[in-house]
Amino acid sequence: MELHFEDFALTVRAGRLDVPYGLTDQNLFMAVRPHLLELLSSKKTEIFCFGTAPDHTADGQDELLENGVLYRIIAYEKNLGIDLDSGGEEILNAFRYLVENYDPRWTTIFVEEGESRKEVTIELLYQEVF
Repeated sequence: MELHFEDFALTVRAGRLDVPYGLTDQNLFMAVRPHLLELLSSKKTEIFCFGTAPDHTADGQDELLENGVLYRIIAYEKNLGIDLDSGGEEILNAFRYLVENYDPRWTTIFVEEGESRKEVTIELLYQEVF
């Protein structure tokens, strides 16, 4: 029997983060981790998007791009202990616990530009079973 785990993705705005381009996965994670934990701990943080892990490719279409810097964390539902009906505080707490206690499988930066908008997403992928 093969186990199946649903991927959930949480996306939050990173604000005025100075994006640390050019770092390896582990160094990128270590560079953004304190800021991300601060965001996930703040009562002021709004969830930009939460659900099953999406393909956010806008292919340069301005109307599909969010102008700014985002964090996207993708993890197995089983590791998070939440579901699609969970409340905002519960979702932020589950992802904060993951970032606080585990290293992601990889961390990368996606940059997508349209005519007038530029979306930068720092993505953390957790795909181990804990």
